[in-house]
Amino acid sequence: MQHTLGILTLALALAAAGCSGDSKPSASYELAAQGVYAAALSSGSELALVGSLNHGGSLWNTDSYARVFNWNHRAGEFSELVAAEFSPDGTRAVTTDPRTLVVWDTRSGDALAFWTTPSAALDVAIANDGRVLMGLEDHSAVVFDADTGAHLETLLHEGVVGSVALSADARWALTGSDDETAVLWNVDTGEAVHRIVQDNPVRVVALSAQGRYAFAASQGRLAAVYDGASGQRLMTVAERHHGITSARFSPDERYLLVGHVNRTVALWDVTTGRLVQRWRNPPDNPLHRTGSAVMAVGFSSSPGRFFALAGDGQLLELRRG
Repeated sequence: MQHTLGILTLALALAAAGCSGDSKPSASYELAAQGVYAAALSSGSELALVGSLNHGGSLWNTDSYARVFNWNHRAGEFSELVAAEFSPDGTRAVTTDPRTLVVWDTRSGDALAFWTTPSAALDVAIANDGRVLMGLEDHSAVVFDADTGAHLETLLHEGVVGSVALSADARWALTGSDDETAVLWNVDTGEAVHRIVQDNPVRVVALSAQGRYAFAASQGRLAAVYDGASGQRLMTVAERHHGITSARFSPDERYLLVGHVNRTVALWDVTTGRLVQRWRNPPDNPLHRTGSAVMAVGFSSSPGRFFALAGDGQLLELRRG
């Protein structure tokens, strides 16, 4: 009996700590008491954007952990946001529900532009110059200028476009689709530069600031980093995985943060292909292992410090070491 209790105690301890070798978050803060539908972190993680059941859209300061603005698309309603993102310089943010898109000024909180989407919106990205990329249910991604409203390009797939990314200067776009491809596009010409073929629907894509690296993760299968110039695979994050939910390159394009559905965040060195560190957010009750998918990951302006936003509304602070 004592032997059985000892095994149980050890199992509970391992469950609480996560798998061997994983680090724990150094701190966590509740930004939303109920489920999170959409989440984003600014380039230096000074700002967090959360689309939740109980507040709709809200902007948070991660230094003070204070809500700065409530952002909803219609007065008197909580918007059910499906996607959100910041411009690389953090001065603008974009939110979308299935049928409308709003560009926001992060300093004043004002809405700068409001658009009705041509099809159900699934993902969104915004560049410093105000160009916006939307992934749509109608098998396309559209690029438009939020300042003028001009439609710039339509990028076509043969399936739903559920994940999109832009380079900081909006020269390059990356789209991931249910047609089992991720495509790197020249935004100025609308030309498909590289077509990355996977063997399952592509669920998550990320593009480094200057377009040097592209990341694509298909559903449960291949997750890899590709060379933006040649389209060649440079490193494999996983041949099979249990659900990658978010990814982001560091501003200097050296590192990649990857968030998973099983409460983990991994830091990779893109230049060496090496896993640098992995964190796992343990459940409050080890016997009740309900997952909290990592909805967004971000680098901090402070070296060795990172952030993640989980589906249970927790902002996680991660430390290297």
